[in-house]
Amino acid sequence: MDNLYKIMIVDDERIVRDAIASSVEWENHGIEFVFSAANALEALDYIENNDVDLMLVDIRMPVIDGIELIKRVREKNKKIDCIILSGHAEFEYAQQAVHYGAKDYLLKPIEEETLLQAINTCKEKALRNKQLNMASKFASMEIDEYSKYSKTVAEILQIVDEEISNVGLTLKSIASERLFLNENYLSKLFQKETGTKFSTYLQNQRMTLAMKMLIDKSDPSIQEVAASCGYGDNSQYFAICFKKHCGMTPSEYKRTIKGGY
Repeated sequence: MDNLYKIMIVDDERIVRDAIASSVEWENHGIEFVFSAANALEALDYIENNDVDLMLVDIRMPVIDGIELIKRVREKNKKIDCIILSGHAEFEYAQQAVHYGAKDYLLKPIEEETLLQAINTCKEKALRNKQLNMASKFASMEIDEYSKYSKTVAEILQIVDEEISNVGLTLKSIASERLFLNENYLSKLFQKETGTKFSTYLQNQRMTLAMKMLIDKSDPSIQEVAASCGYGDNSQYFAICFKKHCGMTPSEYKRTIKGGY
């Protein structure tokens, strides 16, 4: 579930926490509900050692209220978004919440559709930024950056770049047809120097190329992207792999990355 968007709630009313936690089939929406905190201290302790993408924060809590919690969260990790939950339609609270980085301000009781809409807006923006950063990072990689690897591993990386559209590209084919070396030896050397298995690296490179193509202004079809990324004419399998890797289908990604959410 590593690709799921992780959310938690912070509310001193257990009935509210339990109601929200059980109100939605979260995983059906690409979301994982990871934690319910009864107060701000529990929440701050949790995010010290666990990944969280979004916090649903009650505005009125004893000791540390929601506004102060958001301030502290922003100081610790600016990547965590926050949505304020409140039973009080008080404008100054909304102003303070937005000032300290809250993405939305929802009044209790909260309807499931309203809550999901607010969460999905944050989720899609976060995914868009994440994928843009990833695409930018890999798009800027030059062959010269392979100089930190041994000659053999650098050759493997270059072959992947050159033949990424080849459906039959495997470490076995590289070993027997290009480098004429033992496959097991190459596998161990590659993982030792790169920190990842060859199959994982190849998959990541193909997905990165796919993401880059899907946001290209020429707007290629899903079938063209699949073929260019080494999936041949099997666009259905490509879509399954893409969703597993990115948390959304190629079509959803294209809409999200271009701002269509």
